[in-house]
Amino acid sequence: MSCKGPLSGYRVLDMTQFESGTVCTETLAWLGAEVLKVERPVKGELGRYSQANPGVDSYGFVVMNMNKKSITCDAKSPEGLALLEKLMKVCDVVVENMGPGSMDKLGLTYDRCKELNPKIIYASLKGFDQTGPYKDYPAFDPIATHTGVMVSATGLPEQPIKCGVSVADSGTGMTLAMSIIAALLQREREGIGQRVDVAMQDFMICLSRSQWEPFLNKGKPNRRVANGMPLEDVAPSDTYPCKPFGLNDYVHIYCSRHPGSKQWDNLCDVIGRPDLKQDVCPEMATPTSRFVHRDICDGAIKDWLKNYTKFEAMDILCKADIPAGALLDCEDITNDPQYQERGIIVEVEHPQRGKFKIPGFAPKMSAVKVEYECSPELGGSNEEVYGKLLGLSAEERSALKEKKVI
Repeated sequence: MSCKGPLSGYRVLDMTQFESGTVCTETLAWLGAEVLKVERPVKGELGRYSQANPGVDSYGFVVMNMNKKSITCDAKSPEGLALLEKLMKVCDVVVENMGPGSMDKLGLTYDRCKELNPKIIYASLKGFDQTGPYKDYPAFDPIATHTGVMVSATGLPEQPIKCGVSVADSGTGMTLAMSIIAALLQREREGIGQRVDVAMQDFMICLSRSQWEPFLNKGKPNRRVANGMPLEDVAPSDTYPCKPFGLNDYVHIYCSRHPGSKQWDNLCDVIGRPDLKQDVCPEMATPTSRFVHRDICDGAIKDWLKNYTKFEAMDILCKADIPAGALLDCEDITNDPQYQERGIIVEVEHPQRGKFKIPGFAPKMSAVKVEYECSPELGGSNEEVYGKLLGLSAEERSALKEKKVI
């Protein structure tokens, strides 16, 4: 098993900030790429410090920037731009998720970077497509999820509700990483560089593809059904409370809507209500009829669940071939040793924050073992990159630091 990773030997110039772009470059770093994160001198990237703790790396920054090297550079200065242009020549990939037009204002257009390095993979992540009518609009995760179908399908019937996690940010970042790897593979085969663009709105549209089935069937957008089945009114399909009835003490239960499924009958056996089986109780005969009479259906389920925790309920139901999922929060996941044992939760040690546990790399590869390194200190690789990689003398580096270029 290799610890280097399949992308070892590739160098990435990381000009990202916040979540979407940093997730992309962190993914590349976990897979072995050498990622040089470009940050502002003294201040760092916009997400590194918080107003509450200036000068202390935020947990958000640490989570998004593992396994990278940090270099500082004032990209708006002539000297800083010259440094970045030198780095373009020795990097395989540049990734950016700055505001619309920011890279062009710096003078780092795709055409300029391609001129410096004809085989460069120039990867951009924006809120909206750079050729469409929204290209100059600012965007964050909730803007992308609202304009990309997801929120239209999420929430209560009369109240759309945004997703509680940054699906557009992290999802688009991982999609961009996948696209960069594909571009590198194409470069190996055909010897060409290229531009790669992924817009968060476009990613969300593609992620919401299941919504097109009801739209095409009915000729109008799907309804919002809270925790119900969006494709059809069926039961059971809901999130039910469990003991001890705390904030996140719930389990979601769904029995298949397809004909011939035995899941409802299995559920009736588990909860001790054989009188509600399909061939016994007319009101419970089909998933649709169960929805019509969901007061009976859900009442029986809730009556059984009051004696079990969400973990117990999930275990009992799943072992009886009934789809059920406990509502797990960050605390549940972090404190369950199974996730650390298989590398989904990893422990890192930060010079300011000490030891703590955060999510790692989800995919498992039989020939690759990801070795986790904590996020870099601001400018921690200046000497290595500017001195060894670009060959700047100690005097030159000192002068650039004095002028606050690095």
